[in-house]
Amino acid sequence: MAEIDILLASYNGEKYIAEQIDSILGQTFQDFRLLIRDDGSTDGTPAIIEDYARRYPGKIEVVHDDKGGGNFCRNFFELLGHAQADYVMFCDQDDYWLPFKLQIMHASMKETEQENPGKAVMVFSGLEVTDGKLNSLDNFRNLDIRRKRYSIKYLLINNCASGCVQMMNKALYSRLGEYDEAIDFHDWWAAMCAAAVGVIRYVPMALIKYRQHGNNVVGAGIRFHRTKIIWSIVSNPFKKWQHSSHKFRLEGEKYKLLRSSLLEDIPPERLKHIDSWLNVYGNSRLARLKAFAKSGSFMVCGIFESVMLLLKILLF
Repeated sequence: MAEIDILLASYNGEKYIAEQIDSILGQTFQDFRLLIRDDGSTDGTPAIIEDYARRYPGKIEVVHDDKGGGNFCRNFFELLGHAQADYVMFCDQDDYWLPFKLQIMHASMKETEQENPGKAVMVFSGLEVTDGKLNSLDNFRNLDIRRKRYSIKYLLINNCASGCVQMMNKALYSRLGEYDEAIDFHDWWAAMCAAAVGVIRYVPMALIKYRQHGNNVVGAGIRFHRTKIIWSIVSNPFKKWQHSSHKFRLEGEKYKLLRSSLLEDIPPERLKHIDSWLNVYGNSRLARLKAFAKSGSFMVCGIFESVMLLLKILLF
């Protein structure tokens, strides 16, 4: 059995997926298995991944099941169900891994485990933002991320550990549970679980090239994302209100799920932060406002995101 299982969730990724797979095959650390699950692609992606599986038997495996399509988050959770290795890493179809990524992450993981025996551990690194041709655009995700940014207090509000740069040990990934509608991002959920019951370590190096292009499911273009939000509200306010109301309810359910699924192992001081944030999604608007004022949201999310959350608290 390989030491690391790399989980690649694919969907209509024919343009970049071969280059991503090649970058994984070219790693200096080779004790890994690449598991790929396609979510109903309509382009040439299935043929590409099947060809790689034929050429690299035992190294690359394509997961076939009858569970159908869904979304990228569910796709990753389905892959987690097939993981067996001591360590797991998420993989996007359109990035490019630098040759020493696995070697550095594995060494950091081993060191962290030695310092924290028996603990659930997550290690994550920085990344380099590039255009579709891997030309550097912005290295802001490789800036120093201070320890408090990946404490439970902050990870409940915002995620600084992208899935494409995470590594988890089995003590952590085996406790992520199954896919739930309330879990909007697999990587944020994994980071929250790690912060709730385990240990997180940051490797301050850019170990992947993170492509920004028009088809990213989740991108780093913050300004463009804000513009989309504002336009969706202006163009169809009632539909947006319904969607936001549903999403606000699910966000509250996510924190409830975190608390209930890991309750027995969450230290009291971390549980306190989870309970405080749960109050932001409570039934009383006055209680929500008080909890929001104490949450430190403006320091973590910034003004725009905090104002949007404040409006949800008042409206829903």
